Amino acid sequence: MIPRNLFYCFGLSPDFGGKPFGLLHYASVVSALDRLRPDRCVVAVVHEPDTPWWHRIRPRIEVRHITAPAEVFGNPLRHYAHQADVWRMRTLLEEGGIYLDADVLVVRDFAPLLDSAMVLGLQHDALGEGLCNAVMLAAPGAPFMRRWYESYRSFRSTGRDRHWDEHSVRIPRQLAAEHPDEIRILPTTAFFTPNPSDAGIDRLFADPRPLEVADAFAHHLWESNAWMPFIDGLTIAEVRRRDTAFHHLVRPCLADLPDDFALPAGGARNQAARRRRSRMQPILRTLDRHAPRLAWRVRHQLLAKT
Repeated sequence: MIPRNLFYCFGLSPDFGGKPFGLLHYASVVSALDRLRPDRCVVAVVHEPDTPWWHRIRPRIEVRHITAPAEVFGNPLRHYAHQADVWRMRTLLEEGGIYLDADVLVVRDFAPLLDSAMVLGLQHDALGEGLCNAVMLAAPGAPFMRRWYESYRSFRSTGRDRHWDEHSVRIPRQLAAEHPDEIRILPTTAFFTPNPSDAGIDRLFADPRPLEVADAFAHHLWESNAWMPFIDGLTIAEVRRRDTAFHHLVRPCLADLPDDFALPAGGARNQAARRRRSRMQPILRTLDRHAPRLAWRVRHQLLAKT
């Protein structure tokens, strides 16, 4: 049985990976608190955020200050994302519960899943099919989780290289094929629809239609792909004014906040700059394929105007 412990890991990098705790993260945590009704919600931090969104959510969570793991089985963990990967596995092995990335928006209770020992969802991306660790449910000491953790004896990524998601996405899929009795695998629609492709990101953040996926428990919002064109500088007022699938999803989580909550000085200027970047995305994607250096220059100029 999987306990109703809810875990997040945030702020392993001192600059928060360029993505400080903001509207998307707040809405994601609120969605989980309201719909999962966990017995406790632990947010592990190395560097604690200091934003209005963080201070708003802090009374509802348990903040756990940690030291990021530097190695696993003697293999160095050079990137903060891999440090977070190892922390979440060790924590679920010991305590059991639900781990969510801070850009996963929950749409219904996970109660039907809690009678399993281990639950992961399929993810489809440009490299094929894998089991993604952005959403993980495990009983304490789950055999599959222990087997997966042991696979890190061969961990070899040094950062964003060709082994980047080898242990977080690819290897668990291989292990699940070899040990199907140890894990419950859910279809992509459970957690990872839309996918992280350009079309998937546009479906979430640019399409006015609500996202209706009948068997979804949550939606991974792929902030790494969507940050600059759609999330950076996003305000409550814009969420309420514009219809997109993402805006439909997060509005209920922001219902008790005023339009100007967390709006920084120069907020209107930042919104206008972000909208310019959003309108440029189709052009930039074409440039990425055919003239990547020019694409970089254009992005640099757009950022300089913020």
